[in-house]
Amino acid sequence: MTATQVFEIGGHTDGHGTRMTGRVALVTGAGSSGDFLGTGAATAMLLAAQGATVGVLDIDTGRAEHTRKRIEDSGGRAVALTADITDEEAARTAVDDFAVQAGRLDVVVNNAGISGEGPVVRTTRTGWDKVFALNVTAAMQVARSAYPHLVRGGGGSVINISSIAAQRGFGSGAYAASKGALQSMTIDLAYSWGPDNVRVNCLVPGHLHTPIGDHGGEEGRRMRRAANLLGVEGTAWDLAWAVLFLASAESRWITGTVVPVDAGTTTATVLGILPRFTDTDRKETDE
Repeated sequence: MTATQVFEIGGHTDGHGTRMTGRVALVTGAGSSGDFLGTGAATAMLLAAQGATVGVLDIDTGRAEHTRKRIEDSGGRAVALTADITDEEAARTAVDDFAVQAGRLDVVVNNAGISGEGPVVRTTRTGWDKVFALNVTAAMQVARSAYPHLVRGGGGSVINISSIAAQRGFGSGAYAASKGALQSMTIDLAYSWGPDNVRVNCLVPGHLHTPIGDHGGEEGRRMRRAANLLGVEGTAWDLAWAVLFLASAESRWITGTVVPVDAGTTTATVLGILPRFTDTDRKETDE
């Protein structure tokens, strides 16, 4: 995959299609500021390229507008929305206003999140609460606000974005705990909302090359490639395509799942992965 392809809609294809035609989707944390896209912006762009009207929700107006413009420049339909979704009333107002403006609501992607202060021993109570306020409580507030609109439309799909930090130790403290809570909430909502044909699923991204995960320079990128079973670095588009599947009617009989999008990272042991670093070093030296 070339650098140019990474920034095109879909990453490895042009991403355009009809899988979401006539549908309306809301994506939180979907703002952007340049060509290096996070998962929210990539998801919003791909859903729009597949025919959805997309609500680009972000706390920063400029970032929301940037993604909206990219979508519209590519022929899609989008609305930029600004709100602090950790505030219950602000979250409800943003969801309600978008649903009214778009005429319906079919899909919610709870993508917004922050990483926190690191290990528990270095985490302040204020920092802990801030992470949970966005990563868990805000996701609940957005989903709960969307619920009546989803039911009114005959059902829908809620997709929560977690992290492998919830399943493997990284010393990430509040971030890990909050993402684990998001996975548990996914299962409970799927149970509660299933009778109304509202599906709730959770995606668990691995070590993606995104703005929030861009650490360590080229060496960090090499380690991300080596630390999965495919030896390929993931991007925001890899998560976006998984979201598209769970948002579309193709997954109509799937709910309550927690699905890794990590190139097999969480299926291997440390001892199984370590030799791949050596193999990668040897391969790069030979080249």
